[in-house]
Formats: sequence, C-alpha cells, structure tokens
Amino acid sequence: MNGISHVGVLSSLVLLAGLWGGGVLAQENGAAGFGELSCLVEPGRQATLSSQVPGVIEAIQVEPGDRVEPGDTLFTLRRDVELASVALERARADYAERRVQRNQRMIERGMLSESERDEIDTDMRLASMQVNLANARLEQMTHRAPFAGLITQRLAEEGEYIDATPVLELVQLDPLRIEAVMPLTAFGAVAAGDTLEVSLLAPAGREVTAQVQRVDSVIDASSGTFGVGLVLENPEGRIPAGINCRLGVVN
Repeated sequence: MNGISHVGVLSSLVLLAGLWGGGVLAQENGAAGFGELSCLVEPGRQATLSSQVPGVIEAIQVEPGDRVEPGDTLFTLRRDVELASVALERARADYAERRVQRNQRMIERGMLSESERDEIDTDMRLASMQVNLANARLEQMTHRAPFAGLITQRLAEEGEYIDATPVLELVQLDPLRIEAVMPLTAFGAVAAGDTLEVSLLAPAGREVTAQVQRVDSVIDASSGTFGVGLVLENPEGRIPAGINCRLGVVN
C-alpha cells in the first residue's frame, strides 16, 4: 500500500516538473525569440519630385535607372525671364555702388545731410538684396537631388508646362528599410538598437543583419500586433527593394 502511494506521489511530481519546465521553456522562447516572421524590404526613402515654381521644362538630365548623388542636377525649367531679371538687378546694384563712390568724398567732408547719406546707403543695400532675390528665383529653376538614390520613374517630358506636377521618382537604396509586424507576445523582447537576423528571399537569397530603428508603442488591439522598423545597410546596392524577407533574433 505504501509502495503504491510512493509511486503515485513520484508520478505526480514528475508530471508537475514537466509542466513547470515546459512553462519556463515557453516563456524563454517567447522572450528570447519569436520564431520567424514575415517582413518586407523597402527603400530607405522615396520621393516624388516636382517643381516648387510653375514653368516649362527645359531639360531633364536623368533617366530611370540612373544613380544620383545629393545636389546633382535632375531637371531645369526655362529661365529666360529670371536671367534677364538677374542682369537688371545687377546693373542697378552696380549703379548704386558707383553712386556711393562718387559721393564718398562729399560724405567724408560732411557735405551731405544725414538723410542724404541714409538714402544712398539704403539704395545700395536694397539693390544688393534685389540681386540676391533674383539669384534665388533663378536657382529655383534648377532642381537637384535631395538625397543619394536611384531614379525609378520619369513622369514628365521636356517642353511640358508643370505646376506642382510630378516629374521624377527617386528612391534611396542605401540604407534600406525593413518593416515587420510582430505578435503581442514579442513586445518588450525587441528594442531600438537591437540587431536582428534577416533572411532575404529571392532574388537576393542570403542572410544579413539589420538594426532595429523603431518599435511602435501603440499595439493594434484587433490583431494583437505591433510594428517594428529596421535599417539594413546596402553600400554596394546589391539588395533590391521590394523583396520579402523573414525576421529572427540574433542571440
């Protein structure tokens, strides 16, 4: 009787130990790793480029597939009026400067009144400001790349009148951005700055690592998920944007 009782107690202890151990293992898996999750590789930045001023496109210097650096000229608008305006304002500024030079001796000898000196100085400053304004308007006719990237689309043609019309599509390929949706059980297991393992699917088909840049603080109550954003370095441009991937934790 006592032997049977000891066997029963031993069996119960083994069962409880197994359940407790399984619970700890499940917690460890939930905290240290969440298995593989689907993710998507996207451009680091993406911009549809247009003109901040209306005008007629004079030239488009790039084509889809071209890589550009920050400050590279992408397209220009016709600028005949702006060039003439710059020339006019420069002529006015030169005249104002010559007027100051002609009256310099009179100013030094005190032969001009205070109001006359102020008028001459003001005319020269205003002329200089008008030159700067004309140059700024001229510069608006030339549109440059805001960041390094790849031209993916040409949306307008030379000779076309544009007014906030999209002209080019530019995407950044280094670094790339990875977006993933994680289950609620993984919340707190990942933080900004963590390094995660990423399996790139075809056509890249290789293993890389990416750094967590953003962990959403708002959880989607309906799905029990939250978003995570990562940065993937791509200095050689071999990884294309738009491919699927799988995400895991680097221990």
